Amino acid sequence: MIPDIEVQLQVAIKSLKDNVAPAVDKQNSLAQEQMHLSLATIEIALKHLPLVHGYVRKDIGEHIAIAKKLTDVCSREEDKSLLRQGIAAAESALNNPELGFVQLQAAARELREKIGITIIECSATADAPAVEKTVLDMCGTTMGIARAWTKPHGFEPNPADVVDLEVQLGFAD
Repeated sequence: MIPDIEVQLQVAIKSLKDNVAPAVDKQNSLAQEQMHLSLATIEIALKHLPLVHGYVRKDIGEHIAIAKKLTDVCSREEDKSLLRQGIAAAESALNNPELGFVQLQAAARELREKIGITIIECSATADAPAVEKTVLDMCGTTMGIARAWTKPHGFEPNPADVVDLEVQLGFAD
């Protein structure tokens, strides 16, 4: 097998289009639909492949900023400590050039989990309004890049309103 993921995905798409899709029972609408959805998903993954590393690094950076701001507004030391642990681990991941996408994605997931725990823990405290405001004020960028990532799936009611992922990541104007 060719050790180039981009070529591997192109070969898989071609094989599915040329050999598998025509063999799927034309009377089975669910199978036809799933075949087309699977192809579309692989094609979108292929399109995003050059952006995936930048995407996850931007995601981690945005979540570090949210966690730092939450550290400022949370009064309980256990919440601050949990966030500081998450921030330290995420910053370490960002600063490690040997980490690939999968490891960076795991670091992002871990930080998001700590942020989520903190939000839940603070929801029954006097910090709740400030935590809510912080999250709402700061989630625009993360929501924007997530919407841009899924834009090709066709679920955006007004796709023109969503700034392209390449632009948000600084790879295009």
